Amino acid sequence: MSDFFGDDFTWELKKYFLEATSKEVESFIDLIDPSTFAKVTAEIREASASWTVDAKTNEFTFLETWLTNFSEKIDSLDSVEQMHKALELLHKYLTGLLSEKKDSAELAAHFPLVAQSSREVLFLHCKTGAQEFVVPVSNVIEISGVLPVYKLPDSRPGLAGLIPFRGEAIPVIDLNSYGFQSGESSKYYYVICEHEGMRFSLRVTETDELISLKDQDMQNLSDHPTMLSVPFIKQFFVKDKHSVMVLDMEKLVA
Repeated sequence: MSDFFGDDFTWELKKYFLEATSKEVESFIDLIDPSTFAKVTAEIREASASWTVDAKTNEFTFLETWLTNFSEKIDSLDSVEQMHKALELLHKYLTGLLSEKKDSAELAAHFPLVAQSSREVLFLHCKTGAQEFVVPVSNVIEISGVLPVYKLPDSRPGLAGLIPFRGEAIPVIDLNSYGFQSGESSKYYYVICEHEGMRFSLRVTETDELISLKDQDMQNLSDHPTMLSVPFIKQFFVKDKHSVMVLDMEKLVA
């Protein structure tokens, strides 16, 4: 879509959309601060959906793609600074469209949106033998010492048995069946977890510190094919020259 200002009528329609959207973006930039962040972010999410539709209607192909990407990354813009940067980038893009009068991939490429979450998540550091992994603290209910493990009537892949916990029978995930090494230990700990109403336990040989991590601390397991391949592990990080795996609770429960 090269020259979208081909006639006066088209010019007025498209100019109106760009200027109106630009003013809305400026308004959000002025309004958002730590005290209004949640409320204004919700409004931006709603406005972004409308902007995307209008961009398509006005045949701004590359702006539509940019706005779709922005909508998908709004939840990753989890600080005032991140949201400000994204909105300012959008404002410059809209200004560029008005100035260049040309919708092109080249122009869009000048305003790449990269969302880096500043959110920190707290994890519990665990070990099973020589292997290390972390579990989100938000999913941990309790860490228990020696508990009896009851075998299941029918063996099931990935389950070591059941343990009693507050009047319930909690399944124990058998990490060894996924390639984890138990090591030589006569004492185990049970990390009782809950995810979306489902409770289960992880049997470990050691639990120690809490670790705070950001998204940028993580590396993707798929980029390192020599590492242990586990269905419920997609990421890891390096701590004291050791690779520490990050358990994906949703995949683990599935």
